Amino acid sequence: MIFVPGVVGALLGFGTVWAMWMSQMLAERSGAAILLCAIAFFYPVFAVMDGVSGLMVGVHIAIFLGFSFLATVGFHRGLGVLALGIIAHGVFDLVTFFTGHPGPVWWPAFCGGLDIAAGLSILWLLRTQRITA
Repeated sequence: MIFVPGVVGALLGFGTVWAMWMSQMLAERSGAAILLCAIAFFYPVFAVMDGVSGLMVGVHIAIFLGFSFLATVGFHRGLGVLALGIIAHGVFDLVTFFTGHPGPVWWPAFCGGLDIAAGLSILWLLRTQRITA
């Protein structure tokens, strides 16, 4: 159950970064910063959708705000920070698979695969100097 969503997520993560690179969206840092904010947005949405307690909605909003803050810092510091933030969100996804999460049961594997693949792709593009920090 977890393998297929993780693989599909990873393929989409690589594909997303490839499309962003080909369209020049990674020529500046805002594309990766928006990606980090967007992926962090889903857990508060799932928390509200699932009707979890107000406290848990607040926790997921706080986590979203933390990743959004990291996106702001990364926007000012460089694509490497943003890539690491995206990977960190992928690790967060995988942790929530084991600790409980709102939303579909397959979501953490899918999103974790997407995030880690996207972050690693950005780091690879930086390392090979196809994009600059």
